[in-house]
Amino acid sequence: MADDASALTDDDRTAAITERLVPLLDSTHQVWSTAQERRRLRAFGFRPAVEPGVLKREWQDTQVRVGPDDLRVVADDGSGELGWSPRAGLTLDDGPFRATPSAIQLTDSINSLIHGYERWVEAREGREERLRRGHWSAADRRQVNALAETRRLQRLIAGRTSRARRS
Repeated sequence: MADDASALTDDDRTAAITERLVPLLDSTHQVWSTAQERRRLRAFGFRPAVEPGVLKREWQDTQVRVGPDDLRVVADDGSGELGWSPRAGLTLDDGPFRATPSAIQLTDSINSLIHGYERWVEAREGREERLRRGHWSAADRRQVNALAETRRLQRLIAGRTSRARRS
């Protein structure tokens, strides 16, 4: 699929966002669930949640929660919840993912958190260490470069939101 967001129809862009988001969330959840990465997450500002084994972080009007079974992004105003779990896949409000305005906002929030976190790891520990951590997607068995994927996803999101504003 082309990276040029302006050349995509809304349906194509929705499919492209989903295509990029699933392996990114899958690999991020796998990495963030490890014991060593949980220490990094705590240093980055995640704190223990009430649920056992879950860390949470406030980020851009959302709360991101990472646990052993899933990753969730909940809007502070209650307008939606984006979820990823290996069992259920990508969900919006516990149903199938739809590229609604609130879903795009939640997607943008988690994308920016992953991007910020990966840049922080790279600045703190070096590029080699960031890449060594090995983001792998179970969905298609390829290594995921989280920084590159967050940039691609951001271009798709920006293309969709700017197009929606023109309508």
